[in-house]
Order: sequence, then C-alpha cells, then structure tokens
Amino acid sequence: MSSATATTKPNIVFLFADQLHAFGLGCMGNPDVLTPNLDRLASEGVVFENTYSNWPVCTPFRGILMTGRYATATGVTGNAHRLPIGLPTLADRLGEAGYRTSYVGKWHLGGKGNEWVPPELRGGFAEFIGYQCYNDYLDQVWFFDEDGQKIVGEGHRTEVTTDLALQRLEGLKRRGEPFALFVSYQNPHYPVQPSPNCEALYRGRSITRRPNTIDVEPYTPTFSPPSPKPPERDPNFQKYGGDLDEYLRLYYAMVTQLDANVGRFLRALDQLGLSEETVVIFTSDHGDMQGSHGKTNKDLPWEESSRIPLIVRAPGGAAGVRRNELVSAVDFYPTCLDLAGAPPPPLDWSQGGMSFAPAVWRSDVTLPVRPVFCEGRRWCMIREGPLKLVASKPDLAPTDLYDLDKDPYELVNKVADEGHGLEKERLLQKLRTWYRRVLADNAMPSELR
Repeated sequence: MSSATATTKPNIVFLFADQLHAFGLGCMGNPDVLTPNLDRLASEGVVFENTYSNWPVCTPFRGILMTGRYATATGVTGNAHRLPIGLPTLADRLGEAGYRTSYVGKWHLGGKGNEWVPPELRGGFAEFIGYQCYNDYLDQVWFFDEDGQKIVGEGHRTEVTTDLALQRLEGLKRRGEPFALFVSYQNPHYPVQPSPNCEALYRGRSITRRPNTIDVEPYTPTFSPPSPKPPERDPNFQKYGGDLDEYLRLYYAMVTQLDANVGRFLRALDQLGLSEETVVIFTSDHGDMQGSHGKTNKDLPWEESSRIPLIVRAPGGAAGVRRNELVSAVDFYPTCLDLAGAPPPPLDWSQGGMSFAPAVWRSDVTLPVRPVFCEGRRWCMIREGPLKLVASKPDLAPTDLYDLDKDPYELVNKVADEGHGLEKERLLQKLRTWYRRVLADNAMPSELR
C-alpha cells in the first residue's frame, strides 16, 4: 500500500466486535484461536497492545466512541441509555469534514430489543441500517433501514451483518465521496452460537486456560430474547452449561467466524479498488472474563474485561508494528477526526482522548506518555506505565494495585504493600483528580448528564 498519505482524506472503515477481549486473537498471542485475516491485518498495520475500554459495557463504550467523552461526563453509563441531546457526535464531526457517514449493525443506544432505531437516536449518521440489541445469531436475524423497513437476513447474524455492510460499501464507492463506515458486530457476545463449519474446527480441541482462571458456570441468560427458564431448557445451556472449556471452544469458533468476515471485508476493499485509500480500524467494545479471577462477562477492572484489541492499517502507513503505549476508547473520536483532517475536540487527556493517528502513519513517531482511566458501576482505575490502581466508587478507596510487567495476570495485589505506598498515593491522587474533572465537566450542560 502506498497511494495515501497523512495529508489526504482517506476513507475510514471502523469494524468492532462485541465482548472480544484483547487476548482472543492469534496476533495477540492466543495459541488456541484461528484468526488468519486479523493476523494478516496486524502484519500490514499497527497493533496497539495496551488498549482499554473506558467503561467495559456495551452501551457506555458506544457512548464514549460517539462522543469522545468518558461515560460519567455524559451520563451514558448503562445499557440502552441514549446519547446526550445536543452534543456533537463523531458522525456529526465527520460529516462536517466532508465525509459520508454510514453505520451497520448493533446500535444499543437509546433502546434495546430487535427493533428499529429512529432518526433522533442514530447519532447523526447519514446512512443507518441496524437494530438496537438482540442476542441471538440464528433466530430473528432482522435489521432495519433508515425508513424502518425490516430486512430479514438469511443465515447467521455475523454473515448478514457483513452482507449488509458490503452493500453499503459498494454504495459509498459509487458516490465517490470520502466515507466513514462503522460496522458493529455482535459477535462473539454470548450466547455463543457459531456456524456449524466454525464450530467443527474446535470440536474436541484442548483449551489453554489463562493462569488466573477459576472454574465457573459460563452460561449467561439473555433478556432479548428472553432465555427459557429453568436454564436446563435453554439449548445454549445444553451445549455449554457447566463446561467452561466448551464455552471457550464455541467462543473461539465465534471469533474465527468473525475473522472470516473481516477477511470478506478486506477482500471487498481490494476488489473495489478502495484498499489504497482506506484506513481500517478493528477493535472491540469490551472483553469477557471467562473464569479469570472466578468471574464472567464484563464491567470489571480486570484485564480480561477492560483490555481490548486494536489493529489499524493505513495505506502508506506503518506496517508490521507493535506499539506498547497506553490508548483507550476516548482516543477513537480524536483519532478519526485527525485521520479525516478535521479539527480535534477541545479536550485534554483528563476529560477526553488524544489522537494516536501519527503512530498509524509513521512507526518512528513517539506518542505522548499519559495514563488511561477506566470505570464501571462500582469501580474506577488508572493505569500508568506498568502500574494499575483500582479504587471503589464513589469513595475512591484503593482496592487493588498491580505491576502488569511483572504480574500480567493480576495474581499479586500490592495495594497493602508498604513498599508501594508512594506509588499508590501518586496514582490515587491522579485518579481522584480525573474523577472530579469528569464529574464536573463544565463543557457538558448539566441537563445532558
């Protein structure tokens, strides 16, 4: 790739998974999962190895992505919350920069269920085809277009999402304008329901559990659609209830299916002659605990919940590069604007994000050294360098301290260690300062919180 430069307006394709932790890809060191297309994307672009979801839950992540602000500052802190009225979204800003904006897939902002997303909830996207939230891959695979027309997909939800995204990609190509296409996959969020061919790839395979894993019940019922009760009546429970290794096999099969669809998308870019003028970003909204520390799902400070994959390929940009700087979801908004040549949002790192686009274009660029902040319903955390401090909310009392260089699986809590007292207090002060700022973000009208 060589035709685009940092001074042109590249197209932006933003692909993101749902509940895929940073350690679920072959290019991130997982020996059990097959991800040849994402591994190739990594070899052709930049892998940001230390990327975090600032609130590792579906809707809060999407609120952060679309506003560039921490969830506490906007009030988008729970599933189905809507975006604040009057706050410029990423789609708004990209549209102002001359981009045709398009969204495909799961939205989950302002509603839930297998339903149409009305114009006032779409975050300013010019084109929109998707649904709020429906946790089934095989039944009622429905999408709704801009006019509320129901589109009944044939096949697996992951495949249909790609089918629709490729249709939109072809339309954007015909328009001849710079475009930003966001594709939100529900894969591999539970219930894990891979297609039979992907499931067969993992049948009977041995699983390498993470060293911090404690055996747990991996089954989680869904609310949309409602899971049968008792759990024993649910076909999903019948497949992997009480069997964490089988859950992981099915989860990895889902990831492999997602990878195959990323491959479909990359091939389409090649066939349409768009690869040389399109930045491709791949990430996830949050992770999945999968028994690490005896926990399941998300909304937790542990790495398996809060750390997410991030691969970026830019035409003419850095290739085969791995970066260890700390980045997080609030950085996507300014990065996309930077790629588009649009002015950055007027925020500093304690209120919002900073662009990592310079590191996408050139491998010799040094990004600013700064901490990342994450939060959930009952906790918040700061990571600076290798150190990670977790505190409870709302009192911000420290609960956990880890050195991730020496203890990547967070097995040794140093919060009560006198030898780390100064480091703990330094990080705690920064965390408290950050939290005060997002609580009292003067740029956010109080009625929008």
